[in-house]
Amino acid sequence: MKRLLFFLLLVFVASCTQDRIPKPEPFMSEEQLIAFHVDLALVNASTGISKEHYVPLDSLYTFHGIDSLIFVQNNTYYASKLKQYIRIFEAVEARIEALEKTDTTSNPSLKVKVE
Repeated sequence: MKRLLFFLLLVFVASCTQDRIPKPEPFMSEEQLIAFHVDLALVNASTGISKEHYVPLDSLYTFHGIDSLIFVQNNTYYASKLKQYIRIFEAVEARIEALEKTDTTSNPSLKVKVE
């Protein structure tokens, strides 16, 4: 009986260490996923400001050399690894905040004078 319990415990522990979602192919690195999410946030923000600046998502996928299926598979893979996924979105947030700080409209010395 002890051997059976030990065997079941061993099987349980071994099953917990396996990836639930297999690594997608082609695989996007964390850096590629961060860059995509930053660009996606910028596109969504610009669309909310003016409909004249609408950028179709297809062009964003083309710019990054992927398609929607590759993005969804990679995003799902990283989402299954919670600590890594949180780290990705913290990096996305940091990059967006850095872009806000370098915004030329907030710096009076960089504004263009209109006469």
